[in-house]
Amino acid sequence: MDYFFYQMREILGERYSDFERAYNEKPRHKALRVNTLKISVPEFIELIKSEEGAGKREYALKENPLCFESFYTSVKPSLDPLYHAGLYYMQEPSASAAVAAFSPYIGERVLDLCAAPGGKSTQLAAYMKGGVLFSNDVEYKRITALIENLERLGVKNSVVTLCEAKSYRSAGLDGYFDTLVVDAPCSGGGMSRYEDVPYTAEIVEGCAKRQRALLDDATELLCTGGYMLYSTCTFSPEENEDNVRYIIEKGFEPIDTPILPGVERGINLPEARRIYPHNFDGEGHFYCVLKKIGASDCTVRPEKLKRKSVAVGALKLDCAEIGGECALYDGEYPKFTCRPDRRGTFCVMRTGVPVFDRDGEASHALIHALSPDETEQFGAVELNDCADKYLRGETVDISVDKGIKAACYRGYALGKVRSASDGAGSMTLKNLYPKGLRIK
Repeated sequence: MDYFFYQMREILGERYSDFERAYNEKPRHKALRVNTLKISVPEFIELIKSEEGAGKREYALKENPLCFESFYTSVKPSLDPLYHAGLYYMQEPSASAAVAAFSPYIGERVLDLCAAPGGKSTQLAAYMKGGVLFSNDVEYKRITALIENLERLGVKNSVVTLCEAKSYRSAGLDGYFDTLVVDAPCSGGGMSRYEDVPYTAEIVEGCAKRQRALLDDATELLCTGGYMLYSTCTFSPEENEDNVRYIIEKGFEPIDTPILPGVERGINLPEARRIYPHNFDGEGHFYCVLKKIGASDCTVRPEKLKRKSVAVGALKLDCAEIGGECALYDGEYPKFTCRPDRRGTFCVMRTGVPVFDRDGEASHALIHALSPDETEQFGAVELNDCADKYLRGETVDISVDKGIKAACYRGYALGKVRSASDGAGSMTLKNLYPKGLRIK
């Protein structure tokens, strides 16, 4: 890390001592971001007041000045049913600032190119007014976490892909998107206070080179007049301001977003934004919003998806038929020039929310995507003080009518349970919470 501190001295000059003190002495701050797809901020605040009042858990919320939906907190999310119900997402305080600043520029065809594990994608989904959100990553292991977070937060307009930016181009999607987010894989200097981050001049140079190669393809996917958010969690100018200038050379102009408390302008690039731990209670971030003025022609047309009414118990849903499967999906679907295929270069992992699981029953993802009214129609059982047992996969001793129900906490769905006869004249409740999600 010697090079990291050398570089920070070069960047900050006489302010370096403030940074060094914050780096060594400031506590780590964690924050939650309220998921407004499921609950409003005022409703969430009232809900947790009742949780705290009942002595169940402590949240100690404090507003994050960089994002209206974000709050510093002391809660342990793994033990909190409200987290598992998708009412909030844990996101580093400064990381939520980028999409919050970008929110006025978010359109209807959105691509989050480096999306896993889903912090910015789920934040984008909450700000969008309909439309389609493509959430992509290049690593299969990270895609699993991305899908889990999109499901838990009830995102219904997403298409999850596993590919490189150039694969989007080979699928004929040049100029298709009006919104592009590149949260670029970086050297991670902003995370070095609590992660073992190898940091050398060679690593920084290699990251910057890979980022520019990514941008060569990514920028072509944006339509003329579209907006781009470029961000990293590092401080090196090579990966930040130098890359923004590289984007500008491709026919973009930077946008001067508001300067909020704890945020400062970029190095010799006033439209860029930097967040440092000595200025703000967070680890740090870099972002810049840009508008495309160069031309990218789009020949892609939406594909008209077949739709049908599907019965899920007593609930009837308007669903799309994609690849022979029913999905809760309201977004536009582009007509690709090369068909999405797991064996091909353009790999679509998930479109919308699958209605049924492999057994032909209502999927866990569907339960999270239902509105409160739809959950009631489907059939719900309130777990109350048994929620912790449910999340651990244990038996829940509650009497309900026969069939599959949505297991809820404070009215918000966690997953499924099935009630059936035990053969001795009594009803037994089977816990259907997915094994991979259960808390230890």
